[in-house]
Amino acid sequence: MRWVTITLYCVVSIIVFCLSTYFTINILLKKQENIVCPDVRGKTVDEARRIVEQHGLSLSILRYERRNDVPYNYITVQKPDATMRIRKGRTVSVIVSEGPHLILVPAVTGLSVRQAQEILASKRLKVGRIVSIPHAKPDRVIAQFPKSGESILEDKAVTLFAGIAPKTYFLMPEINDTNMSDLLDEMSMKNIKYKTSYVTTNRSLTQKILSSIPPKTVFHADEEIVIQITMGGL
Repeated sequence: MRWVTITLYCVVSIIVFCLSTYFTINILLKKQENIVCPDVRGKTVDEARRIVEQHGLSLSILRYERRNDVPYNYITVQKPDATMRIRKGRTVSVIVSEGPHLILVPAVTGLSVRQAQEILASKRLKVGRIVSIPHAKPDRVIAQFPKSGESILEDKAVTLFAGIAPKTYFLMPEINDTNMSDLLDEMSMKNIKYKTSYVTTNRSLTQKILSSIPPKTVFHADEEIVIQITMGGL
């Protein structure tokens, strides 16, 4: 009978142990809350740490790796993946970019092109295209892209829109003896460059007036007009 009692005690002990283990594990598992892992890719380390802690998780940096297309201190990879369901309290492991820094674009509008180039170079930025636009303020930056205050990667280019003096065009009229004096006065008033030359021939000819720009031709105000007056000899 003694061995039966001992056997019974052993069986009861095993049953009690198994039941207590089962209920303990079951209760612990029920208390563990499952959550959706947040997406921290493209965030800074500080932002990512704040986000995962708000979800009851912790953050661990696996390593830094060089990425030329991702700013320094921004997360490129995470494990577990975003949107996965995980137990609260787990650790989110991340890989962080060791790439170029983000630079705030300075304001260079209103400055000369040379001043703008110097300021951008001091901020570790480059000047890309310089687009010339007719404007009342020649050689001044009238717009920029990206705009001031935006963030771009260092060594990236900024496009400048620079003013140039507007071009003025005129239509060349017919020149003859009757309107020549008035025409020359008008060209002087409009700052059109011109010069006159006189040619005398040995033949008896009526006076002839020719211009280097044919009549009814559009010309730029900076072009110099040569007016040739041919007169006959005695």
